[in-house]
Amino acid sequence: MTPSYRVILLPRAFDDLDAIVDYIEKDSPQNAASVLDQLWQAAQSLSTLPHRYKIHRSNRKPERVIHSMPVQSFIIYYQIIEHPPTVRVLTIRHGARRQPKRF
Repeated sequence: MTPSYRVILLPRAFDDLDAIVDYIEKDSPQNAASVLDQLWQAAQSLSTLPHRYKIHRSNRKPERVIHSMPVQSFIIYYQIIEHPPTVRVLTIRHGARRQPKRF
């Protein structure tokens, strides 16, 4: 049985969600709520099998490896910590934006 991971959104990821919603809300408040819900559900889905998405940045220390998860036109960047089983959502960005160099 696969372990269930605790999903934690870091403050930067919450700020990203706020900025995404604010931007979309200017044109379509209904769509903003829908995108927020999809991003939130996608992030929470990382509680099971978080290793299923590609490695964005590798490192010798497993806890420093960064994964990326595509969700529509956005990318969720996260780290996996095995003990205790935790997924840390670092940032959420639009796929057309430059990828972050530092996390």
